[in-house]
Amino acid sequence: MLVAAIGIAIIACVGFWMVGGVLLRAAGLVVAALAALNLALVGNAAAILLFVVGLALWLVGHWHYALRHHEYKSPLARRIFYQVLPRRLDPTRGWGFRSCPPNRTRICSG
Repeated sequence: MLVAAIGIAIIACVGFWMVGGVLLRAAGLVVAALAALNLALVGNAAAILLFVVGLALWLVGHWHYALRHHEYKSPLARRIFYQVLPRRLDPTRGWGFRSCPPNRTRICSG
């Protein structure tokens, strides 16, 4: 039984490492969009908290992606992380900002 539990935990960790960034970004986008819709249609003030939670999930998904790939998925996330996070929490370790000539973006991005 213990071996099965450890195996399931390992599979869950590997699965989260592989698709966690996508799931967090998608879930954050859905939660934030539904909260904004609820706030607009119903005027429920509790939707503001859900909107903030959705944005936080979206940012955690981008942080996970940057940690895994050493580059940011979107320029907006890169800008937020460079302006808000301390330098020691940068998941790209400075590799996320690459200056490329306009015609060489394919070579520099990957």
